[in-house]
Amino acid sequence: MPGPETAEGCEGVTVAVALPGELVVRCAHGADARQALDSTGLAVHAGRGEGPYGDRAYVCRINNFPTAADDDCAGHEDGAPYWKVWRVGLAPVAWRTSQTGDGPAGVAVCPGSLVGFSFGGEMPVGPEQVITTPGWLPPRC
Repeated sequence: MPGPETAEGCEGVTVAVALPGELVVRCAHGADARQALDSTGLAVHAGRGEGPYGDRAYVCRINNFPTAADDDCAGHEDGAPYWKVWRVGLAPVAWRTSQTGDGPAGVAVCPGSLVGFSFGGEMPVGPEQVITTPGWLPPRC
């Protein structure tokens, strides 16, 4: 996977999105991970909310991945791959799955923070490869 573009000097939220074959890193703004993702300029497509959870705000596609042929965005289903939201935890500084029932809208972010998105798997690089500022630690939001 090619190295990420950087968001060094970002005065907002750094958003890292693992797309097939690339890691896209953008400086964004918002009070939660969904708002930050929506402000990156990437094409974000929400689901229709017809599945068992009825969540219209879930992230179905980012930059047309997965394709409409692979996911019709009707609704998130148990056991199916989905866009995972990652936050950064301490001791050690590492990705932690968000574990919220509200998806990305339930993950608070603030200036200086880092949030990640990956489809069906782990983040392909560690947080220290996205924000390379020596001594960076995630702020308390």
